[in-house]
Amino acid sequence: MRAPALRPPPLLLQEKGRETVIPNRKVVHHRINRTLVSLLMLLTVACLTCFGSAYYLYTTRWDIRIVSPYSTSNAVSEVVVSDMDIDDTDFSKKYLTYLPHSGFHNQRIALENALLLSHLLRRTLLVPPILLGNKPLRYVEYNTLFRHHELSSKEGLGHCPGIPVYISLPVECLHYFETSYVPWTWLVDLSTLSAHQSLFHRPNMSQAWLHARFSITSTDVYVLRDDTPYQFRFLDTLGDSSPPTDKYQEDVYITELAAIPERLLQIGTLFGTSRLRLKNSDNIAYLEMVRRKMIFANLDLVAAADSISQSLHYSYLGVHLRSGDGKFKTAIGTTVKAIWWNILHSMLNFSLAQICDVENKILGDMSACMNSDMKHIVTVNSNAFPPNSSWPLAYKGPCRWSRHREQKYDLLNTPIYVATDLQFPETHPEMLIMRQTFPCLFFLADFKKEITPLEKLVSPYDGVGLGQFVLPFVDGLVLGKAVNVVGTEGSTFSKFVKEVLWNNYTASVLD
Repeated sequence: MRAPALRPPPLLLQEKGRETVIPNRKVVHHRINRTLVSLLMLLTVACLTCFGSAYYLYTTRWDIRIVSPYSTSNAVSEVVVSDMDIDDTDFSKKYLTYLPHSGFHNQRIALENALLLSHLLRRTLLVPPILLGNKPLRYVEYNTLFRHHELSSKEGLGHCPGIPVYISLPVECLHYFETSYVPWTWLVDLSTLSAHQSLFHRPNMSQAWLHARFSITSTDVYVLRDDTPYQFRFLDTLGDSSPPTDKYQEDVYITELAAIPERLLQIGTLFGTSRLRLKNSDNIAYLEMVRRKMIFANLDLVAAADSISQSLHYSYLGVHLRSGDGKFKTAIGTTVKAIWWNILHSMLNFSLAQICDVENKILGDMSACMNSDMKHIVTVNSNAFPPNSSWPLAYKGPCRWSRHREQKYDLLNTPIYVATDLQFPETHPEMLIMRQTFPCLFFLADFKKEITPLEKLVSPYDGVGLGQFVLPFVDGLVLGKAVNVVGTEGSTFSKFVKEVLWNNYTASVLD
C-alpha cells in the first residue's frame, strides 16, 4: 500500500517560504486575489438583488385593483347621501350612530329604531354596514362590544380576496371569508327616507374612519353606555314612563337627547321592538313607514325568488321553521306540530274532525286529537282557503312524494314551500309528520338552477362572495309571494316575513 499523492496547497494558502518555487509569484498572487474579490462582489450584489426582488414580490403578491363598489348591476339606490353631500368643514353638523350586533333581523330592528331617533333628533345617521355570516357579534356591554367592532374590522386586509385558491391563506386571512359587510342600500331601497332625513353609510365601524372623515375627536362624542341589553328605553313624551314590570331599566326622554351639544351621539345597542316607547301619533306613523321600507329590493335576490315562485305556479303555502339555536332548537318538535295544525286548520280549513281523520288514516296516530293542549295553538286566519277550493290544485308539477289519491285529501297535495335553518329537512326525523301529510313539500335546495347565479355576488365592501350568506333573504322573498304564510312563534324572521314581505306583496297584488 502507498499513501496518496500530495497536492500542493492553493496559491493563497502556500507558505511564504515556498513561494520561491513558483515563477512570477507576485503577478499570479495579485491576479488571483483580484479575481476572487470581483467574484465575491458579484455574488454579493446578486444576493442583494434576489433578496430585494423576493421581498417586493412577497409584499405585493396579492395586490388587487379596487373596483368601484357601485358599478355592479345589483346595486339598488346605493347611497342615500354621497360623500359630496356631507360638508366636512361644517362643524355645526350633528351625527348619531350605534353598535349593531347579533343576526340580521336584530340588526334590522336596531336600524329601524336608529332611523326614527335620528329623524327626531335632527342628526345625520351614520348607518353601520350589515354584518353577514354564521358568526355574528353577540351582545356584550358597550366597552367590550366597541372593542369587538374595532377588532373585526377588515381594514388592511384588502389582499385576502385576491389570494389564488391553490395558495394557503396567510394567518391574517384565515377568518376573512367567514363574514362579510355590505351597505344597507345593497339590500333595501332607502331612497324614500332621504326626503325626510340625512343618512351616511359607514364602510366600517372604525373610530379612525370617523376622525379621518368628519374630524370627530373624543371630545366631540357623547357616549350612552349600556351594561345590559335592556338598560335604556327611549320615550317621546315627557311625563310618560315605562311600567315597573317592564324589562327596560332606565327611561331616556328624546327631548333630553336633543339637548346634547356634542357633534356625535354614540349609542350602544338599539335592538328591541319595544325599545322606543312612542305616544305621538306622527312618530308611530313614521316608524311604521320605516319598517315598510325594509323590503328586500336587491334585483338579483328578487329575480331568484321570482323564478322559484314561478316554478310553483304562484299557488303555494309558505312555512318558516326556525330551529337552529336556543329555545327554538329545544322546542323543534312542538314547533313542527304547531305549524302542521295551523296549515290544516287555519289555512286549508280542515275541521278538528277532519284533522283527527288525517292523523288516524294517514299517520296512524291520534295523539294530537287526544291532546287538548294542542288546540290553543290553532289561530283563526281570515285568509284560509274556502272549503273544497280547487285553486291549490293548479300546481301540476312534480312532487317529492306520491300525491294522495282520495278526493277528501286533495288539499293535502297543495304545494308548501318550507324555509328553515334545519339541516337536511327532507330527512330530518322531526319533519316526519310534515312529509307524511304533505307530499308536495319544497325547500330552497330543490331550486339549484334558480339560486346558482347568486354565487357570483360579491360584497362591494370587502370582496367576499355573498352566495353563502344571502340564501335566507331569498327564502324570505319566496315566502312573501306565497298565498299564505305560517311561521315560528317568537321568531323575528317569521314576524318580518308576515308583517312586511307578505303584506307588501299581497297589497301590491290587490292594487
